[in-house]
Amino acid sequence: MAGLNWKRIGNRSRMRRQGIEDVKGKTPVHEPSEKPRRKVSKAELRNQAEAAVLAWRAAQAAKDK
Repeated sequence: MAGLNWKRIGNRSRMRRQGIEDVKGKTPVHEPSEKPRRKVSKAELRNQAEAAVLAWRAAQAAKDK
């Protein structure tokens, strides 16, 4: 068996999963359909985490009743 380039095969399968490369191996012109995600600040992450914990606690309390 000839030496296979497993890294290239892995890259192509990953690109196919992400929709960049089609099944026949041709790379279409890829135009991003959505805007890039905005970077979230640490304060916003902290607030989101706090809200998630409070929601989880409320669900646990409701479950215990």
